[in-house]
Amino acid sequence: MQLTIGPQVAGMTDAQILAMANDVIEAQDHLLAGSAVHPIEVPLGRPQIRWLDDLQCWITRGQVLRCHLSDNEQRGLVVWIDDEKLDVDAFARLLVSYAGWGMRITFVDESEVCEPPDVIIQDPED
Repeated sequence: MQLTIGPQVAGMTDAQILAMANDVIEAQDHLLAGSAVHPIEVPLGRPQIRWLDDLQCWITRGQVLRCHLSDNEQRGLVVWIDDEKLDVDAFARLLVSYAGWGMRITFVDESEVCEPPDVIIQDPED
């Protein structure tokens, strides 16, 4: 595990840094324990992500994310989760807690993002 804390580390004791690292490990263990077989999707109207002040990053509350994609003035990717606007770096930091996992991305019309899609398995060139 690589833990990035930021400038506040200068004012932290070794015990505080260790406690923060242990909190991250505990959160990762919690994710692995219950969701490896049945991913949890947070119900509509409830926040899918939360901000961690001590790590200065977003984390997921479940293992399924309903997202909308847009771009900014520089044509950079913007990922909207709930009402939160994440740039590529913030989105990548959110995903890094799942390092070692797999991920499936299904692109659907914006109006369909809340419904699990019926997936057709075929080569698009057939």
